[in-house]
Amino acid sequence: MYITCTLDICKNSGKHFYYKGTKKIYDMPEVIPEMYRAYANLRGRIYEIYARLVTDDESTSVTNFVDKFPDWSDIKDGKESKDNWTEEDHDKFHAALSWFSAQETCYTISWTDD
Repeated sequence: MYITCTLDICKNSGKHFYYKGTKKIYDMPEVIPEMYRAYANLRGRIYEIYARLVTDDESTSVTNFVDKFPDWSDIKDGKESKDNWTEEDHDKFHAALSWFSAQETCYTISWTDD
């Protein structure tokens, strides 16, 4: 599972930008806080469970993922490879995704069904 940042390209200047409201921002997006950096590239069966509960697609906006984020009860009731996954892990994952979702840039989350 990967989180990526989508930037637009200005056809006049060739510079990368993102929108903040209706204004083009040519600065780089905010640096990801250290506590959330590990969530940019994830491995593990547990994340496949989340992805299946959120959408049938293989990618979506982080905002959509947060909007459809499953409750802990939906995760703990499933019996698929989550032996060490706790409610605290669940809450930290949600907090990280919420941070990405709150940013002005468009973050996308994608995965593969391997």
